Amino acid sequence: MKLAIAQTNIHFEQQTKNLFVAMEWIEKAAQKHADCILFPEMSFTGFSMHASFLAALAPEAILEMQNLARYHHIAIGFGYVASNLNGKYENHYMLCNKSGNTILDYTKIHPFSYTHEDAYYCGGKEIITQTLETIPISVLICYDLRFPEVFRLAAKNAALIIVPANWLKKRSEHFQLLLRARAIENQVYILGINCVGTQEGMQFLGNSCFVNPEGEILTSCGSMAGLYFTEFENDVAGYRAKFPTRADARIAWYAQKYQQELIADQN
Repeated sequence: MKLAIAQTNIHFEQQTKNLFVAMEWIEKAAQKHADCILFPEMSFTGFSMHASFLAALAPEAILEMQNLARYHHIAIGFGYVASNLNGKYENHYMLCNKSGNTILDYTKIHPFSYTHEDAYYCGGKEIITQTLETIPISVLICYDLRFPEVFRLAAKNAALIIVPANWLKKRSEHFQLLLRARAIENQVYILGINCVGTQEGMQFLGNSCFVNPEGEILTSCGSMAGLYFTEFENDVAGYRAKFPTRADARIAWYAQKYQQELIADQN
């Protein structure tokens, strides 16, 4: 499967402008025979706490991506904001297949409290794995990367975990280090998609990359906006068979100890 990584310079809260760029890049990716193009977190608005404003914009973006996927016959992954049944807001990432159908819609489990994201968005409660082009894929968003537990759960079924982000420049080294660590410890492919540029005084340095189960960076996108390509072949089962570290994980024991720690903390 050929993947296109859209490392964009997101124009803050200017969805029309960002969609125009995305349309050009989707067309280019399709011309290069990519099977899927993937955009960063909150792809067409940037990392904003104006949740109600972003949620109102989202239906247009979703419809546009579904139509473009169908027209260009290319799968598209993108982030957006939605309101839930309780009147609260969520940070989403959707994956549409080549027919324009939604096959995966993930809600970020860990809002980034350091920037008060948790004051505006509630965390998701489900890890989703779906198949694209015969490849089982999961999505985890940005700050989720700092929590190895969710990657362990996702890697149970996924061969590829996509990590869209708006990851800040001042902690950019953490981004690639954690992507590599999550790949190694779970023996899974990891694709991190970050943005570049400046949003409301916050700087983003890119460093999007594709990592194999050995922790080797197969494709690195550097710090410039651009469309980058990489090839993916699902040989995860082979990695795990040759060096079966996952088989030695004492999952039940971890769960018991973790539960004991939570009870102790509450007391």
